[in-house]
Amino acid sequence: MKTVVHFLVGMLLIILLPPHLFSQCAGGLGPYTVKYDTTLYGTGAANYAISFPKFNIPMGTLLSANVKSLINLGYSYVIKNESGSSQTYNIKITRSDDISSTAIDPMSINGFKQTPYAPFILAPAQTVSYGPAQLGYSVNDSITTIDPNLNNFQGVGTVDFDYQTNTSLVAKLPLTGLNFTSITIFDTVHFSISYLYCLPSVLSKDALVFTAIPQAKNNVLLNWRQSVVEAGRKYGVQVSTDGNNFTSIATTTENNTGIYNYTYLNNNSAKKLFFRIQEKDNSGEIKYSVIRLVIFNGDGNSGGAIYPTLYNGGDLHVNFPEKSDWQITIYAADGRKVVQNRQSNTAVASLQIPGLAVNGLYVVETFNIHSQQKQLTRIIVQR
Repeated sequence: MKTVVHFLVGMLLIILLPPHLFSQCAGGLGPYTVKYDTTLYGTGAANYAISFPKFNIPMGTLLSANVKSLINLGYSYVIKNESGSSQTYNIKITRSDDISSTAIDPMSINGFKQTPYAPFILAPAQTVSYGPAQLGYSVNDSITTIDPNLNNFQGVGTVDFDYQTNTSLVAKLPLTGLNFTSITIFDTVHFSISYLYCLPSVLSKDALVFTAIPQAKNNVLLNWRQSVVEAGRKYGVQVSTDGNNFTSIATTTENNTGIYNYTYLNNNSAKKLFFRIQEKDNSGEIKYSVIRLVIFNGDGNSGGAIYPTLYNGGDLHVNFPEKSDWQITIYAADGRKVVQNRQSNTAVASLQIPGLAVNGLYVVETFNIHSQQKQLTRIIVQR
């Protein structure tokens, strides 16, 4: 039976985090955390439907959604040797937690824990009581700005989780004459979601677009665009190998178009790189863009890129990893083919896709007709 839990909210915990986490917020402010949680009580095996509020966009810029489950399991049992000879039995407890959601579909968050085998040497007809004993552990996952699924955690409404638990007694062979009685299992699960964010005044509010598009030969094309042109404003291109410690690699001054690009040469052949844009206005105030991650494969060519992954109209842009003949196919969540398009002798494409009229999850497949190279990218349609 499924138990429905509507955010029994331990709300609103707003925490100013330590200075070493300030890498994505300028001005020495934040990031901040807002947390929702609930406590579930069960007997080891259950299915819960849990809903938490989405992040309220006017509060600021969402950096990550952190899902955490703290599990405390208590168990006891009685075993009896009903054979006619002495027997050695080895018993252990296994516990699994499976947390799924359309917000992270098709992935899920899984946890598994087990105790060592407990040996029992029992004479004929001997009975032994075991426990109560405790098993505690945690399950964690973080959805960050480099994951398009983060879009599913913000806006109006709720994020819904399906939380399944299962606990089992496992006996190692031989099982001659083994009889379990008085099995008692109970658990307490503290389940929470924490939103890490910057205040609206901290990240650049004028930046409409910042993309990092991998190119051939391990290079990266950075593009950004401003909605408001401010004379004298300066931009710094910054790169990082870990997403926390950034190095400035180039600077440019505001132009009259508000449109900028920069090509980064990955001469060190890094496997992954993080990029952001630093913005400094005439008063000296510094703000930052969101962070973009680029991952390179091992053959010197990076995967293509599709944007925006949160699609709300207009063109869908595709940057292929090389100039060739390509086929683009878009599938709905139920597997239906809704759009197909062919592009000849090109490395870029801009598509009008009126067929995506229904909000939800779609998968974009790019297929190289000559090399048979295929790549899948998930996008969210939200009009």
